[in-house]
Amino acid sequence: MDEPVVNERERREAERLAQTGVPIREWWFRDNALLTFQFNASSATVPEGERFIVQAADDVRKLITDKDLLHRAETLMHEETAHARMHDAYNRYLDSIGLPAEKYNDETKKLRDMFERTFGLKMRLAMCAMVEHFTNIFSKQVLDTGILEGEDVDERMDRVWSWHCIEEIEHRSTAIDLYRAIGGGYFMRIWAAVFASFLFSIVHVRCLLAFLRAKKVLWRWRTWKTGLPYLLGERGVYRLFVTDWIKYFRPGFHPYDIPVEDRFQKQLHHYHIESELVKYFPQP
Repeated sequence: MDEPVVNERERREAERLAQTGVPIREWWFRDNALLTFQFNASSATVPEGERFIVQAADDVRKLITDKDLLHRAETLMHEETAHARMHDAYNRYLDSIGLPAEKYNDETKKLRDMFERTFGLKMRLAMCAMVEHFTNIFSKQVLDTGILEGEDVDERMDRVWSWHCIEEIEHRSTAIDLYRAIGGGYFMRIWAAVFASFLFSIVHVRCLLAFLRAKKVLWRWRTWKTGLPYLLGERGVYRLFVTDWIKYFRPGFHPYDIPVEDRFQKQLHHYHIESELVKYFPQP
C-alpha cells in the first residue's frame, strides 16, 4: 500500500486531539511564541493571496494552448482554492483567540483588489510568480529542516503546514511558466519581484508584531532569546529563506533550480485533505 503524504500515526493523533476537544496550544510550536506567531502571521495573508493567483491563472487559460501547462494551471487553481478555504478557517480561529488575523487578511484583500484594477494580466502573473517563489522557498525550509517534527509541536498544525507546503512545492513552477508562455520577460519579472517583496515584508512583519503585542510578549526577552535561533540561526527559516530569495533575480531562473531536500520524505503522493484540516479549528 502506498504511504500517504502525512503518515497514519500523525493523522490518527491529530484526529484524536480534534475529536476530544483538546485545544490547540496558544504557542503550539515548542512553547515558543515567536515561531508560533511567525507561522500564524503567514496564515493571515494566505487566503487573498491565493485568490489573486487563482484569478490570474483563470484569466490566462484562454491564451494557453499547451495542454500540459493548461493541466498544471488547473491543478494550481484547485490547490490554491483549497488553501484559501483552509486558511479562512485558520484565520477565524486566530481571531477567536485574540489574534487580529482578519484585519491583515482584509488589508491583503484591499491590495488584491487594487492590483486587479490597476495591472494588466502579464504584470499580475509576474507578481504571482514572485508570491509563488515566496511560498516555494518557505515550504522548502519547512520540509528540508523538518522544523515541525517532534512531540512538542501540535500534530494538527504539523499536518496543516506540511500539507500546504507539499502542495506549494508541487506547483512551484506553474505561475512563472504561465508568465513566460504569454511573453513575460526578465525586467517586468524583476520589477514585480521587488514590488511584491516590499509589500509582503511590510504586511508580514506588521502582522507578526501585532500578534506579539496582542499577547503582550513583544517586549519579553524570552520571546526573542528562544525564538530567534529558529528564524536566524544556521538552519533558521528566515536565513535560509533570504539565500533562496536572491536566486530569483538571476536571468533564466526557474524554481526547479532550487532543489528540495525534504528531510522527512513527506512529499510522496498528492493528498487532498482540506476538509479534514478545516475541522481542526473550532469556530466561534
